[in-house]
Amino acid sequence: MVTTRKKRVAMTEKLKKDVFMACVVRVSREILPYGSFKAVGETHKIHPRTVVNLWYSTLKQIPGYQPNTPLDPVSLLANVPETAFTTKFENSGRNPKHDRDMLLQEIKNIDPTARRTIRSLAGAVGIPVMTIWRMKQSKKLKVHTMALKPKLNDDHRLNRLFHCIAKIDKNTINSVAEMTFKSMYNEIHIDEKWFFLVPDGLRCIVTQDEPPPKAISVSHKSHITKVMFLSALARPRFNHTTRQEFDGLIGIYPVGEIDMYVRASHGHQPGDLKWCNVNMDRDLYRDMLFNFVLPDVKKKMPIDNNIILQQDGAKAHLPDDDPLFAAKVTELFGDPTAVKLYTQPAQSPDLNVNDLGFFNSLQSRYYQTAPKDALELIEMVEETYKNYPAKKLNRIWLTLQSVMNQVINQRGDNDYTIPHMKKKVLERQNQLPLSLDVTAEASTYPLDILVD
Repeated sequence: MVTTRKKRVAMTEKLKKDVFMACVVRVSREILPYGSFKAVGETHKIHPRTVVNLWYSTLKQIPGYQPNTPLDPVSLLANVPETAFTTKFENSGRNPKHDRDMLLQEIKNIDPTARRTIRSLAGAVGIPVMTIWRMKQSKKLKVHTMALKPKLNDDHRLNRLFHCIAKIDKNTINSVAEMTFKSMYNEIHIDEKWFFLVPDGLRCIVTQDEPPPKAISVSHKSHITKVMFLSALARPRFNHTTRQEFDGLIGIYPVGEIDMYVRASHGHQPGDLKWCNVNMDRDLYRDMLFNFVLPDVKKKMPIDNNIILQQDGAKAHLPDDDPLFAAKVTELFGDPTAVKLYTQPAQSPDLNVNDLGFFNSLQSRYYQTAPKDALELIEMVEETYKNYPAKKLNRIWLTLQSVMNQVINQRGDNDYTIPHMKKKVLERQNQLPLSLDVTAEASTYPLDILVD
């Protein structure tokens, strides 16, 4: 008869605390009743002898405890040391050949350019590669990706700082509570983005005995099929007029035109439709605003006045005081000030929700599809845009406020790391704030002048 050996349960610190607490709760009349060890062991699926050893070894570590004396649950819980439940997993095994603390200090003194791979770091320190790998597995080392950021001068930093301070809700500046940012419900961020038919280095998961998918062939990496889109985003919210949720998706519009093939080829026949990209210039940009963006703003936006249309400073974009734009706004809204153009600070893609996170998020979602040509790419990008979760878009707007806090802390610079807010957790607990509190660094500036 073959017997199966029972798998051993790892006695973690949490499990030790739970087992000891379960025993303390069973103390009655200053003694632990008969059968307690067995009952606790069955509850936590461990052997009763393990419970016995843990109980008596913990009692020995309590200061002033004497064997065969009455047990007081309150005294036991108050005097048990925290070190009584520490596990020895990290201290087990043979002693390492290289002292970890000394290695960490030595690694800090090495130039970051020599630490780009495990092998190069091991060579710079002069230790085996497996030692660096084990330190990485034990969370003593971590990989950091250094993203390229726009180069800023003093004028850029000052304009970024003024832009972020102007987003503070002036009604909270002199209040007793913390200063907060505006809800930004009246803002629409627009920007352009190239979407490629297929990225270089696309990854997928395959089984162990499965052959890898066929490689995608292109004539040249610079000739991958791509389409430019103009995206317009607002912040999601509940529309009290229509009694429905507004998803914040104003629209996404491909930049180009549909044409027909004249000659036959291996992939198409004469008369088949094809997409032709068009260079974005000021006239085309103005036409797209007049024919697509502004009508959709009029149709979808919950408010119809004091709307700010934020754009970046590309040469093809309109100046803030463009008279033709004001005339078109008057035609649609009846008021030339209902929608205003606003050019964001230069070198500041992190202050636009499209560049901050939406484009990357949308691109990762649409890459899960498999478009065959530019027309299918447009269809799938528009479908992915249409189904984009409103809650996720709202979290990006809150991330923008977090970025503005970091810009204020850095006095307009972009050398910062976005802190984690655990927005999903707060959202599940219905505690996600409408607007974030402003950093204390903002109080060092004349806010009444800057915000006005």
